[in-house]
Amino acid sequence: MSNHGMFTPNYIEFWENEYLKQIYHVLSIDREKMLDGFKTKEQIRSDWEQYLGQETSDFAVGSERIFYWLFNQFGQPNSSPIGSDMFFETYNAFVHIDIKTITTDNIGDITKNVFVGNNQNSYEGSIAVRGKEGRPYKGNLPPIYTKTNGAQKPCFTYFISILYDKDGDIHMIHLSCMPNGILKDIYLSEPLDAGKNPGKIRFNYTQCNKFKLLGNQSRLKIILWNEQMPVEIYNRIKHIKELVSPEDILLNEDHPL
Repeated sequence: MSNHGMFTPNYIEFWENEYLKQIYHVLSIDREKMLDGFKTKEQIRSDWEQYLGQETSDFAVGSERIFYWLFNQFGQPNSSPIGSDMFFETYNAFVHIDIKTITTDNIGDITKNVFVGNNQNSYEGSIAVRGKEGRPYKGNLPPIYTKTNGAQKPCFTYFISILYDKDGDIHMIHLSCMPNGILKDIYLSEPLDAGKNPGKIRFNYTQCNKFKLLGNQSRLKIILWNEQMPVEIYNRIKHIKELVSPEDILLNEDHPL
């Protein structure tokens, strides 16, 4: 294992969990604001709908703006072109938060894992490829950032994944934490699944869903779970809900979707 000084695996896991809880708290207390924000596009739909390209999701583009708004006090935004949708520097870390939007037509893209860009993670390991030898992988982010003044801060990676249908109804929003590269000897190939294309990966959050060094506290939290979702959707994702404890799930009882 590389020598990262004070940034031991236990240190990394502790702060990964602390920021996971902080992000969950932000989204929990502002959940109604978030859901109302998602709907603001409907008030002016007739003015923009005709210009939306075939390959552009009206939900994906707008949702990123809402999250920028919610996280405006999270930390100092960083202008690095290599990173996630949202990239902040805090007093002791660099935090990447990426938004994943998945339609129920493509529900398989969220049932087990989520797509991850090489510029969104610092993990290093081996990707299991069926019938072949494992393929080495290394994300483009550094496990530890080093500033020009010599100061060092760890890199943390989080994903907010949203499952919604063609009518814009949201059925699930969950928050997951992909391990930092320093934890490669702890998690081995567990976080990594092969992507649909060569060289691409997916984060297997259903397999890598616990902080192994923190008494198996959860790496996964559910921001929203639609209790009225159609049964065919529920049957595809019910195992996700079973991965987290009740205190880590927010239902939709107090807000229409």
